[in-house]
Amino acid sequence: MASNLSPEVLQTICTAHGLGKIERLEQPAQGNINRCFLVNDAYVLRFDVLDWGGANRYAGEKWAYDILGKTDVPVSRVIALDTSKSLVPYDYLILTKMAGETISTSAAELPFADRYAIGYSAGQYLATMHNHPFPQFGLLYNILAGKPQPDWSAYVADHFRYYQGQVQSLGLLSADVHARIDALLVRMQPLLAAVRQGVFIHGDYHFRNLLQQDGKLSAVLDFDWAASGDPSWDFRIDHQIETEVPDSREAFYAGYISRRALPDGHRERVSLYRIGLYLDFLEMAAGDANEIALVMPMLLGEMDWLEAHIP
Repeated sequence: MASNLSPEVLQTICTAHGLGKIERLEQPAQGNINRCFLVNDAYVLRFDVLDWGGANRYAGEKWAYDILGKTDVPVSRVIALDTSKSLVPYDYLILTKMAGETISTSAAELPFADRYAIGYSAGQYLATMHNHPFPQFGLLYNILAGKPQPDWSAYVADHFRYYQGQVQSLGLLSADVHARIDALLVRMQPLLAAVRQGVFIHGDYHFRNLLQQDGKLSAVLDFDWAASGDPSWDFRIDHQIETEVPDSREAFYAGYISRRALPDGHRERVSLYRIGLYLDFLEMAAGDANEIALVMPMLLGEMDWLEAHIP
């Protein structure tokens, strides 16, 4: 796949956008479904080699970077978005490279004060994102393409419809569990309907998508799933925060509420969204019995909690 992304082709792209001669070319070791290259330790070239069709996903990312570039959230600057397919048969995005190391793999050995500061900053930056409103709901690239969701409930319904369908086709859950999830969605409708204002949500906010340098949060990455929706959506992973960076969860919430209050019904909606996330995890774990055995009790435990805490 994408064998035509040769060094010569990449140099042609860099020349076209005034980036100079390629002296150093690297590919990140992880975290990229599409092809990604680091050029001269200064630029990131990302290619949409999957070409799923429909709305242009990188257009949504560019919009996200343009919005956040006007805030204190540390994000890349967009050098170019090219959808012409004139130089390569793919849409591509060129970004400035942000300094730092992935927090989830570099912060454990930092002193307590640095870990707390990272958690606090992560919460503050998330709140800043959530303070940006949109008049419509949906993934940013779909909104740009004129295909927003009619409301937040519809966005959540689409998410569950897809992942329940995937998990059902793989035969990973019983009919009883599917019926329980359907019942929870019905019972949660009043809380979902209460989300009337869409705000900027990252969609995949965790320490694998944040960088740190010298004990300070230095970058927020990966806006593939940026959307307008319920701010509680971005807290689906809050239980992983402490595991990835010890002593950071309390700081994360403290930083968040220093800039924005948590909404009513937050805990219940987070629980529902986490159930949707675990369905995603189950699909990814298909064929891996050990991974399924890890995810299944988390899913069922979350369902038990939510069933006990909503009318």
